[in-house]
Amino acid sequence: MQHLSVYCDGSCGPNPGGVAAFGWTVYDGEEKVCEFCSVACVGEGATNNVAEYSAVVSVLSWLLANGYAKRRVVVYSDSELLVRQFAGKYRVKALNLVPLHRQALELAVRFREVAFRWIPREKNAEADALSQRARRGALLSCGRGEKAQKLAPLVRHLGADLYAVPSQSDPFKAYTVDLSKNTCDCPDFQARGKKLGYCKHILAARRFAAKHPKPPGLEETA
Repeated sequence: MQHLSVYCDGSCGPNPGGVAAFGWTVYDGEEKVCEFCSVACVGEGATNNVAEYSAVVSVLSWLLANGYAKRRVVVYSDSELLVRQFAGKYRVKALNLVPLHRQALELAVRFREVAFRWIPREKNAEADALSQRARRGALLSCGRGEKAQKLAPLVRHLGADLYAVPSQSDPFKAYTVDLSKNTCDCPDFQARGKKLGYCKHILAARRFAAKHPKPPGLEETA
């Protein structure tokens, strides 16, 4: 059985502190299985490397949620730092990358095998274009990032990849975010977020998950 080829990329503009966005594609042989782009975070804590790591966490979560745990996965990235850190050649020193690195490793061990390989930027153009598309979309709706920062401390983990994020307009209401599927049941996501790949509740849940990674052993068995 041939391996799945995953192409990931992330960018942040300005770096640091701007809009950190990412994109990824999944190929099974010559067939494109899926593509996705979204925003990792905006403002404080946003960097190119956070965007790169967020792409890996996002795509591995999607693959697990869609039944690919028994497949061999090769993740291609033009980030030499990311590839070398996953290979154990570089230490993860940046505090904002430590939880994302841990989260990605905890996802990776649930597959038959996951390998990380470096590719030059020109061979990663598709994922790069997706990340740029997500960043441009975020710049047109920059208010979501600031709102997500305020909501993040109020997020509750419901189990697995599900999170409850409170509504800003109704203190008695909360929306459910599924990070493995990149979905939210709020009206904004249904109306506009599906095309963007995120809403303020998804951004808030990602911020919370990055700072509060799930303990090893609590993940659902694939």
